[in-house]
Amino acid sequence: MKHNEDFYLTLACAMIVLEFTFCYGARSIPAGWRNIVMFSRQSPARQSHLLLLSALIVVVVSLFFTLSAHTAKAASPHIDVTTLDSEIDPASLSFLQHAITTAEGDGSQALVIEVNTPGGDLASMKSMTEAELGSTVPIITYVTPTGGFAASAGAFVTLAAPVAAMAPTTRIGASSPIASTGADIGSTLKAKLENDLTTSITSIQKRYGRNYSLATLMVTQAASYDDVTAYNDHLIDYRAASLADLLNQVDGHKVILASGTVTLHVAGLSEQTVGPGPYDYFYALLLDPNVIFLLFIVAMIGIYLEVSHPGAILPGVTGGIALVLFLFAVGSLSPNWAGLALMVLAFVLLVLDLRLPTHGVLTIGAIISLIFGALLFFNSGGPYDGPKVNPLVVYAMAVVIGLISFALIALVVRARRRPVTSGVEGMIGAKAVALTPLLPEGRVSYGGEDWAAVLDDSATSADAGSEVRVVSVEGLRLRVQPVRYHQPALDVDTPTHTSLE
Repeated sequence: MKHNEDFYLTLACAMIVLEFTFCYGARSIPAGWRNIVMFSRQSPARQSHLLLLSALIVVVVSLFFTLSAHTAKAASPHIDVTTLDSEIDPASLSFLQHAITTAEGDGSQALVIEVNTPGGDLASMKSMTEAELGSTVPIITYVTPTGGFAASAGAFVTLAAPVAAMAPTTRIGASSPIASTGADIGSTLKAKLENDLTTSITSIQKRYGRNYSLATLMVTQAASYDDVTAYNDHLIDYRAASLADLLNQVDGHKVILASGTVTLHVAGLSEQTVGPGPYDYFYALLLDPNVIFLLFIVAMIGIYLEVSHPGAILPGVTGGIALVLFLFAVGSLSPNWAGLALMVLAFVLLVLDLRLPTHGVLTIGAIISLIFGALLFFNSGGPYDGPKVNPLVVYAMAVVIGLISFALIALVVRARRRPVTSGVEGMIGAKAVALTPLLPEGRVSYGGEDWAAVLDDSATSADAGSEVRVVSVEGLRLRVQPVRYHQPALDVDTPTHTSLE
């Protein structure tokens, strides 16, 4: 799916305007809602200025990215040059689609993709080859620099272009399907994938009139070829020491596109670099499994704080944004949903441990569930997998969350053991002062207030000014008993009287 970063940026800016409209208070918003947000207390003039500023931000940002995306139109004729030097994953797929869209729209005579990749996930590779085969601008893939390689899925991306070339001492191949962990996959699944990939690479090579026998060996036997062998046996079209050399060689070459056959006229043309835009950087960051895992942690914490402290707003907003970004990123990957269930279970156990007297047992279970869930979530074990979360990040977050949880549990236990100091329960056992003699009824002073009181034992009495202890609370009357102060008896020798004779 090709994307337009201008659209996404404009949409984001429009959302900012809506947020400002809500926060700074259009007069149609009910006062009760406006009072929730502190910003609504601004004056109407201040609100108008801020809304105008927001609109200007939308216009300026949108124009900036729109103009930057179309500046190259005035520079034709030229060729666009981009680089594929990372793993093949949803982020690099998005960037390649962006580069093709840019080349199709800016009048470029050709798009050169400089390839140096170890490969990547199968799903992204298939989408890349589809984008290349469907491009209306000629694409030239060039394995470079010296010592570089187009391995595994990178070999397919290289050969899917109408023109494939390699620099000296580069290599291509080793495209047998394996699990994302590097381990072999089951024989049945491997056979199915090999047959599918072999058919795919064969049809591509036949389309461009290249050697498909060597290409199939890359899949079935993990064969790898250097630039000399690949060129001599016509696995690729050209072998060039530099980009300028390559452009001179391919000048006049007829290529087959989805729209028909065209002749390349690229020798001596200026080169324009198509680099990642803000959206591509953000998307690549968002698809980092470590970032996805941290987004999940932030989302769960934010939502819990908002539910336990309604009206705090900031935790809920932060958690909601993190949750949306998490779901968006996960939609581009191939996660194991059992892992997500374990991660959610971990936070449920943490919350329960704070509310039930389990003294940390559930927290231990939550830590184990979080670790296994995170590692399982990003590892479905199939050949379509993408990058994996760093186990050290998972362990570190599990330890931090565990320590925080145990600290909170300790505070909760300490609070439960502390005597109640408020309400009826807090009055039991407290001392009061008799304002009148209790015979057995009278008045006492407790907490600076005058209370009716009755002695718990009608056979006793208490003088005015004496201390009594609250035994129970009966409506607006206290049942009390006198406070007895017992002093230890002194062992005094009694003199013995004797008579004198």
